[in-house]
Amino acid sequence: MPKDPFKSTPFWRPAEEERASLRSHLLAELPPGHVLFTHRETLEVHARDKNALRLVITCKDPAAAIVHMTWTGRPPMAPFLPETEIYPSLDGLISALIEKGAE
Repeated sequence: MPKDPFKSTPFWRPAEEERASLRSHLLAELPPGHVLFTHRETLEVHARDKNALRLVITCKDPAAAIVHMTWTGRPPMAPFLPETEIYPSLDGLISALIEKGAE
């Protein structure tokens, strides 16, 4: 992976401390039944968009995802929230972001 894999995407990689804080916020929002709920232990935040409304994460399975944060600080009532886009790999996610940017 290149030095800055998120270059040419709307995402950027914050400092480790911020990524840890974003992870904590995300874990607080994951309800039982969410696609990422059972993978909380392996969840890692890699990048965020300008307003931290979307996070790029990886975990054991699914391999990579974009999570649309609600910033409520608690799990939502529906297990499909926060809304999550699944990708087969981090490289595949980044390629899709770059491709979308070219459209």
